[in-house]
Amino acid sequence: MKDNTTHLPNLLIGGVHKAGTTSLHTYLSMHPQVCGSLIKELAFLLPARYNEEVPGNDVYASHFKHYNGENYILETTPSYLYGGLPLINIINERLGDDVKIIFILREPTDRFISFYRHCVTKLEIPADTTLEQFIDMSAAIDSGIRQSNETDHITQGLIEGDYAAFLQLWMEHFKDRLLIIFFDELSNDTPGVMQKICRWLNIDFSYFKKEDFTVENRTVDYKIAFIHKLALWVNHHTETFWRKHYKLKRFIRGLYYGINEKKNDSNSKGDAATIARLQKMYDEPNERLAAMLKNFPNINLPYWLQR
Repeated sequence: MKDNTTHLPNLLIGGVHKAGTTSLHTYLSMHPQVCGSLIKELAFLLPARYNEEVPGNDVYASHFKHYNGENYILETTPSYLYGGLPLINIINERLGDDVKIIFILREPTDRFISFYRHCVTKLEIPADTTLEQFIDMSAAIDSGIRQSNETDHITQGLIEGDYAAFLQLWMEHFKDRLLIIFFDELSNDTPGVMQKICRWLNIDFSYFKKEDFTVENRTVDYKIAFIHKLALWVNHHTETFWRKHYKLKRFIRGLYYGINEKKNDSNSKGDAATIARLQKMYDEPNERLAAMLKNFPNINLPYWLQR
């Protein structure tokens, strides 16, 4: 049951990985009417997905001690999309029937390649792992989402691109409280998408300046492994500080890119045959998704759903 005396999220960004969720969380958290969690990916309600106990609302609220009367309290966890009915039920139970949810969807092949590069740069797989090898490491699209925990997330890259397998339940339960946007439009017209989101949330878009919309959590290749490992450690252990001082973070991040970013070559994105193999895997899931979204409100279907 929702505790009306405790300040809990009424706005969630629930998916998907490598689709701009960090950027959107950062942009919305800048707004004076949005209180964003200082840890971007809380995954607080995720245990419900595995039929495990979710900690109490007092623990949840402790992540929003900086709340100061804003209209929205925001949490972002890209894995929520895949949580199914158990997660939907815990959201309704804990957060009530006025919570709003945003999903960002990205062309599945591009998302998978970005996820692969993310796993390499986060040192989660060997640096010499090829895209084709990573595909072969992954569970098949039709094998179903994992039911245990988050420890095997590396194997879930292909499955997580079959958005239609998970989205229908959210559309049925949240209806006009669900907004679906696309990575394509967020990347190509960030101000326009932010204006659309602000209208949906009934908050003032004019607060934002064009320079606010820089890309967050960009996947970059590195020159020197030691410096990269140190940067990852610092970022992970000081996230709440950087969330409070995002301008300083952007400045220091720019310095880091200047020192240690390695321009990736085309091989890091796979050869043409491997990419074609990936695209073929997603032909049928994308057809199902296009049919599912055809009449959903506030949708501008991207090119990859109009083939």
